[in-house]
Amino acid sequence: MTDGGVQGSGASEGTSSALLVGVRAHDPAAWRRFVELYSPLLFHWCRKAGLQEADAADVTQEVFKAVRTSIAHYHHNQKGDTFRGWLWVITDNKIRDWVRAKRRHAQSAGGSDAQQMFQGVPDPHLPESDEASEREDRHLVHRRAVESILAECQEDTRKAFLRVVVEGQDPADVAEDLGMTVNAVYLIKSRILRRIREEFAGLVDL
Repeated sequence: MTDGGVQGSGASEGTSSALLVGVRAHDPAAWRRFVELYSPLLFHWCRKAGLQEADAADVTQEVFKAVRTSIAHYHHNQKGDTFRGWLWVITDNKIRDWVRAKRRHAQSAGGSDAQQMFQGVPDPHLPESDEASEREDRHLVHRRAVESILAECQEDTRKAFLRVVVEGQDPADVAEDLGMTVNAVYLIKSRILRRIREEFAGLVDL
C-alpha cells in the first residue's frame, strides 16, 4: 500500500524540525501551519490567565507577532529547554503588556472612578506550570500536530492510525476491518509517527 500523505517530509536541518526551518525562512505555508498548530494552546493560556475571549484572541495575535520577529533567536541548547517554555515566557510578557495598556487607557479616558474599578481587578497572569498543566498542553499540541498530518492522508490511512495509536486497538483487528494487511497497518503507524517527528521535532515536545 502506498499513500503520499504518509511519506516522510525529508531530512531536517540538524535537530530543527522541517516546520521550524520553514518558519525561520519566512515561508508563508510554514507560518500558516505553525499558527494552526499553536493557536489553540496560546488562546487556552490567555483564557487561563483570566482574559475574556476577545482579549485572549488579541493577545494571541500579539504573541504570534513577537514569535515571528524573534524565532531566529530561539535555540534548544540546554537540557530541559522546550519550545513550550519559550512560548510561555512570550505569552506571559504579552499578557502583562495588555494589563499595562488597559491601565493607561483607564487613566486617560476614565477618570478616577475607572482607575479605581480597574485597580480592583486582579492582574491577569499565567499560573505557574505543574505536571498536570504541562501534560494538558502537550496533549493539546500533539493532537493538533496529528490532525495536521492526517488531514493530508487518505481516509483508510487516517482510520488505521487513529484506531491503532489513539484508540489502542489491535492492529490485526484494524487490518481485517479495513481490508489491509497487518504489515500495512504497522507501516502507516510508523510512517506517520516519523513524519510528525520530522515535521514538528523541537516544536512539539515528543
